Amino acid sequence: MKWKEPTFGATPMLKALTTASAHRKAKAFDLAAEQKKQKLNYPDWAQTWMRKYKEDWYIAQANGDEAGMRKAQKLAEGLRSKLREMATMPKWAQEQMQKETVRWMTAEASGNIKQKLAAEEAGRAIREKLGLINTSTKVPLEEPVTNEPKDEPTKNVKTPAGKWIPAEFQYNGSSEAEKMFKRRSLKFTKMQWNQEKIHGLWEATKKIQETYHIQIDPRFLLAIIIAEGTGSFNTSSTNRAADGEHGAETNYAKDLMKANSLIFGKILGYIYYGQEFRQAVVKNNKLRGITGKGDVFQYCNWTTPVIRMKSKQVDCGEYASDNKWEENVQKIYNIFSGNQAVNYEQYLLSIDKSVTQKIAVSEGIKLPNITFKPVKNGNDSRKHKTGEWTIVGNR
Repeated sequence: MKWKEPTFGATPMLKALTTASAHRKAKAFDLAAEQKKQKLNYPDWAQTWMRKYKEDWYIAQANGDEAGMRKAQKLAEGLRSKLREMATMPKWAQEQMQKETVRWMTAEASGNIKQKLAAEEAGRAIREKLGLINTSTKVPLEEPVTNEPKDEPTKNVKTPAGKWIPAEFQYNGSSEAEKMFKRRSLKFTKMQWNQEKIHGLWEATKKIQETYHIQIDPRFLLAIIIAEGTGSFNTSSTNRAADGEHGAETNYAKDLMKANSLIFGKILGYIYYGQEFRQAVVKNNKLRGITGKGDVFQYCNWTTPVIRMKSKQVDCGEYASDNKWEENVQKIYNIFSGNQAVNYEQYLLSIDKSVTQKIAVSEGIKLPNITFKPVKNGNDSRKHKTGEWTIVGNR
């Protein structure tokens, strides 16, 4: 009889020992030296949270959980960033921002998305109030601030998040783009939109930019909402639409997470596989349904590689079977952005494919070889065959 080496799972005892060890390490960590290194002061309340994140990091390290280690590190970095921001504020604003920061971290730890969004909104209101105070004596009366559109195309507003994540849309805003979104969204009787949902969408794109330095224009996602026509990104695999496709997801947090994940996965794929995709589009322009030089809107629409961050896989999938979906989304996006579709495409083309490679390596994802070929699979919005062609990716 051959000896078999016994294996042990993560028993309650081992988990308790791991947690106790992590707690000791976090408690013994020299925060004073870190503060000196960071040139930053940690108040008592911040030290408590910093030690919590240290403990979470040590637990994740002991379990070989790289994602958990990155998350703990990211939360600690976020707290440092918040402390630096607060150091520039007057005392009254510091007190209010501390309250909302603790509220956000508590909600994040418990998974309370609603409270996280509420804390973010309150923090934004504090910044806006500070902005009004700081600029009230600097803005000449003859040059009032306005959201009214100019005769020229709307410019992208540079924010700390980047050029392609502009100033947040206001649901009751006065620009033509904002008014159009509200007007179209009022048709969504079952899943109504409001400022909280818009804010959540903007924050989701900022998180991706902060983590991976790639900007998903939130107006792209708003265009998808309008194109889908239900008030949802239509990501539900259980609540199927009449044509059998994915249907409306009533849980907005899940809906946004899945849509953001899919579009980000598509954009990563476009950065890496885009050249081959565009070549296939140009080569097959003679086929009905395949036009132009190939762009990110077509790539997102058709069956092309998606780099899945959660499952650590690359598969080929479509956003919509209607192969005219991309035209509708691009048209709406141009209205929301002031005809910036071509410029956004150029931004994505400027990102070297090595960026996707580095992200894939860090996430443990293997990038397979993909071939792109024309397939006669065109559908209309009712999933009726049209006899048109699209470009499809295959491993």
